[in-house]
Amino acid sequence: MDRAEQVAALSGVAADQWGLVTSAQAKELGVGGVQLLRLTEAGLLANVGRGVYQLTAAGVPAHLEVKVAWLRLQPKWFVWDRAVGNPDSGVVSHASACQLLVLGDIPAPDVEISVPRRRTTTEPFVRLRTAQITATEITTVDGLPVTTATRTITDLLRTGADGGHIGGVVADAERRDLVTVDDLAERVQPFARKYGLKASATGHDLIDHLVAQAGERLRRQEVDRASQEGFDQAVHLLAERPDLVELMWAARAAVRQPAPSPAASVLDPALLESIRKLSQPDPAVSEALRTMLQPNPALAEAMRTMLQPNPVITEAMQKMMRPFVASMGKTAQPNTEVMQKIMQPLVESLRKAMQPDPAVGEAMRKMLQPDPGIARALRSTAALPPSTLKALGQVTPPAPKSERTSASCRSPAAENTTNSKEGDQELDGSSSQGPEESDSQPG
Repeated sequence: MDRAEQVAALSGVAADQWGLVTSAQAKELGVGGVQLLRLTEAGLLANVGRGVYQLTAAGVPAHLEVKVAWLRLQPKWFVWDRAVGNPDSGVVSHASACQLLVLGDIPAPDVEISVPRRRTTTEPFVRLRTAQITATEITTVDGLPVTTATRTITDLLRTGADGGHIGGVVADAERRDLVTVDDLAERVQPFARKYGLKASATGHDLIDHLVAQAGERLRRQEVDRASQEGFDQAVHLLAERPDLVELMWAARAAVRQPAPSPAASVLDPALLESIRKLSQPDPAVSEALRTMLQPNPALAEAMRTMLQPNPVITEAMQKMMRPFVASMGKTAQPNTEVMQKIMQPLVESLRKAMQPDPAVGEAMRKMLQPDPGIARALRSTAALPPSTLKALGQVTPPAPKSERTSASCRSPAAENTTNSKEGDQELDGSSSQGPEESDSQPG
């Protein structure tokens, strides 16, 4: 295997391991220690840890020390083959987890990794902690298994880390919604005495104490502070402007009291009830309209019969056209006598065909006649009830009676005058229509 093949084999693995490869993994790929030394001397590899090499073309990854220490826990295993919970596997925790999660400003001089069983290492800046961590307490950051924010905070409290540093971690985690205050308070309550609080102190008291040491505020505290400042400003403004208090109480009373409807304050209740009844649809009218809108089977059958071609007329026209076609075949000039004989019966047939069918006419007449049920329903809805008229104040004597009364009070002379005028109009009408009748008689 030449140098290019060696670099290609190492690059395929290092591409999924942040550009890093261990000597044990390289041996599995067929690249021994001598070849790794020569590639390092050629500048193609860089030795970044005991038994860990980096491809120089890939660049230096972030948190290089943490990744090198985690790879050395299982040097023969590739990253994609490592399962969480393996006895030889590890999880980045404590201050190193804060660095990967970007929480607070806690210092991390050593790489801290929690392992499920006791292990030792000769690396000067790597610290292995024995702890049992469940799968729900592990998250992934940049391909590395890392403890969650809640587990990281409890680990720091358990090891006695500085309270101010822990308070900064808590504040950052709460702002980024990585923790919930209630859940975190339940988990950190056992450490209240360890950080100088009373035995009766709650987890919320410890969180507030740690955040205050860091000079930070939780989002809940910021909201409470803003609310208190707004309340204080409102009280100060109302103290300076007493008229605003009266205006506020008046507006509150206006909102609580329902505004009366303009119609309800003007119209009589009986009138409103009548209008409500009139606005409701009458079942009789609805049924009448529905019946009227239904198609009439008799009319539909009559229209269909009228639109169908008459076989008698068709056969007659065919018989009449045969002599005409025969005469056109004998001579180029049409025979006038033959054409007249043909056209006379054709015109007569068309005249008879254009006459309306009595059955169709009867069906149309019945359809156009108003339905007595519909008429009665419409009259019943058009008439206002007496209660409505009484509410409107418009109860007047019936119109027909007044007309009869006025007619009975007329004098005989007036009736004679009226009769004479009507007679004159009839005479004028008959005289004016006379010439028209005489002109139309000869025709």
